[in-house]
Amino acid sequence: MKIELLKSHTHAGKRYPPGERLDLDEASAKWLIDLKVAKAATSNPIKQPSRKGD
Repeated sequence: MKIELLKSHTHAGKRYPPGERLDLDEASAKWLIDLKVAKAATSNPIKQPSRKGD
């Protein structure tokens, strides 16, 4: 299950910032969502242009 972190989180010994997307097993993903550390990620994030004209 794909999630997007709402808060920084350490997973498998690595620190991830808010906004990072992870693909986790369903139980781990639901646990983080229940703790309000993450939300279910949308399948296709909208890409925001990094500068004018992109």
